[in-house]
Amino acid sequence: MDKALDKSFTMNRPFRYILLFITRSFLISILFFVIIITMFLMYYLFDMFIHSGSSNTPPLYSTYMIVSPSMVPTINVNDAIVVKRIDHDNYKVGDIITFSSIDDNYKGLMITHRIVDKQSFTEKESIYTTKGDGNNQIDSSKVTTKSIYGRVLFKIPKIGYLISFFSNSIGIIIITITLLIGFFTYHFFQKKQL
Repeated sequence: MDKALDKSFTMNRPFRYILLFITRSFLISILFFVIIITMFLMYYLFDMFIHSGSSNTPPLYSTYMIVSPSMVPTINVNDAIVVKRIDHDNYKVGDIITFSSIDDNYKGLMITHRIVDKQSFTEKESIYTTKGDGNNQIDSSKVTTKSIYGRVLFKIPKIGYLISFFSNSIGIIIITITLLIGFFTYHFFQKKQL
């Protein structure tokens, strides 16, 4: 009986190593992700602290979720964009910018569109004409340098679905259960190896 039990234990050994490797890799990737997010959060808070005296200055880097199809096919709905603040009026025609709208229909909303025209008045102040890549017409309201949050650096496709999943209670429960199962599986197989 002991030989049969010993034989089944040794036959399952490769499976246990594979499962242990997968669990360990999963936990390390989660830890790495948490460290990266923490570093970005610390940088963001540091930048906010430095610019706390000037309430109109946006953070150096910001992220936004796209909720309208006005920039399709360049930027799709549920894509995330990373925007970098430019301290001087260094925007040019063709740049994709994020700005606070002064249009009556969208007043105060964040808009991400492409610059199609620039009229410079001073070294630090210009007025821009913008247009969404998916729109047929240019925007009815002009954009001033002061209302621009920054230039789009890059997009992260379809991350909005993931954020929506994590932001509801079912997603949080599933992630918590998955992490607990991974943690206990890892420790279970660690003890079996000893």
